[in-house]
Amino acid sequence: MPDDDFGVHALIEAQRRVANSKKLSDRFLGAVRLAGLLRKRLAMLTDRQIGQLVSDVVADELRVLSPEMEILEHAVRRLFRSGGGSWRDQDTSVMDDATPPCLLCGSETIYHVGIDEPDFLLCVRARCEHKEPLGICADDEDN
Repeated sequence: MPDDDFGVHALIEAQRRVANSKKLSDRFLGAVRLAGLLRKRLAMLTDRQIGQLVSDVVADELRVLSPEMEILEHAVRRLFRSGGGSWRDQDTSVMDDATPPCLLCGSETIYHVGIDEPDFLLCVRARCEHKEPLGICADDEDN
């Protein structure tokens, strides 16, 4: 499979697997190669996609109500803002928009910026987790 076929999430998981390898050479060479590929893929993402990725990948590693989590949430909101420039209190982001209830169960949904797929609404109910495609690519929205 060519390197360009790996999605961002697949590269992250592959880098994690290589980092846990018992062979030092695999850990080093694999991590260096995958880090380079991931760096190239990340450079192609929009600010909103990076914000979503930070929220998806990094937030799970932090403690709730920690200062690190507050910093992360603030950084994500800045990345999700609709306009450029510095963040002001009256600025809004796609995360502030009201979302419709889940079509399957009626629970709350959250806006999810697509990384390797178009944006979608995600049901917050653990047993449902329905994804409702929005047909919007974050790339198109920022331009």
